[in-house]
Amino acid sequence: MIYTACGLTLLIELLFFACTPYRRERYFMLLCGAVNVASNLSLNLLLPAHPAWWMILLGEGLVVAAEYAVYAIACGGSRRLLLYTFLANLLSFSIGLVIFPLKCFSV
Repeated sequence: MIYTACGLTLLIELLFFACTPYRRERYFMLLCGAVNVASNLSLNLLLPAHPAWWMILLGEGLVVAAEYAVYAIACGGSRRLLLYTFLANLLSFSIGLVIFPLKCFSV
């Protein structure tokens, strides 16, 4: 299931960024794919089997920060890039929740 979730995240976030001006940046889509695979697999492997809701939110926040840092180094930082990074992650997380509902949270 981890690889399925990773593939879904990759597809959603690449499609999202394909609709932004960053798709024209040289190698951005390749970078976006690599960063998303690395961050998604890292987060899913680090979280316990039944994480508390705050652990998931903290992890997602760290993923947004890490992805933005890499993108900013490659393309130059901007508020727009930060917003796009946040929205791409929010979109993939939300769609993932619909497809793979989190039935068991520890409190």
